[in-house]
Amino acid sequence: MSEFDMTSTSTDEDVGDTLADVETVADETGHDMADIVADEIEDRLEALESGRPALDKLHQDQRELLTEWERDGYESRQDLLVALLRVAWLSLGRVHPNWCVRVARDNVLISCLVTSENRCRYREDPVDLDSARLHRRRLAKKYLRPACRAGYREMRADATEYVQEDNRVNLDDVSMFAMRPVLEWLMQKQELALSQFLGGFGSEDALDRWLHRFDDLTLGQAHRVEADLDWRIELERTAKNVLLEDSGRRPEERRREDMAARYVVPALSLAPSLALEHAQELREESDENRLREFDMR
Repeated sequence: MSEFDMTSTSTDEDVGDTLADVETVADETGHDMADIVADEIEDRLEALESGRPALDKLHQDQRELLTEWERDGYESRQDLLVALLRVAWLSLGRVHPNWCVRVARDNVLISCLVTSENRCRYREDPVDLDSARLHRRRLAKKYLRPACRAGYREMRADATEYVQEDNRVNLDDVSMFAMRPVLEWLMQKQELALSQFLGGFGSEDALDRWLHRFDDLTLGQAHRVEADLDWRIELERTAKNVLLEDSGRRPEERRREDMAARYVVPALSLAPSLALEHAQELREESDENRLREFDMR
């Protein structure tokens, strides 16, 4: 028979037996051969990089976020708020701010996303953990994955490709968000500002400084969520007292979480897409290359 002859003397029964053998063959640890092959393919796919490290880094971070969201959930509502801000960044602003508000203020959704014993704080009869995990996966499939996919497409149009082998960038050497210093800087400042807001302020002066900085952190987009946030806080004495209370009492913490969910996270989430427009990619040199320059290795 020719090497390229497509005919075969094997019967359908023979083929079925062969496939059955593959499915049932197990190694010494008891794993099915199919699982072993799947794991090997997964490892090889992970090792292959596109030559666009900024894009690969974004994709890697997106997967880590989705895994955390679907598999683990979050320790507290404050951790969930930080995660929602992270969603905005990793989707480059493709998640609608109103969706973030809904997720962070709906007690049923919170009891699905907060998986620690703290979940009872938001709902006396929280969703059982198995159902909660199912709902987290459904939320990810309906909202997070499409948003991350849209952010990926946006980054793809502006990601530098390193073609030469000696010019490739190792993802382990990439520390900045999407290899863009201005995005990394803004993201870190936003996370710190959100943490500060959730913790409360020691004085009215500290609160005023934070409110002034809020314009910088949102790239001037805060008005799209609440144009008069400063004045609203001033008029609503209860809100002001809550923000100036940093004793760690639970009622004040919960009110600050409500305010962060309604005003702060949605406004901050408007910045990533704007920041990307003028952000420049910067390659980071690995420690090995830096030492080589000084003949230290």
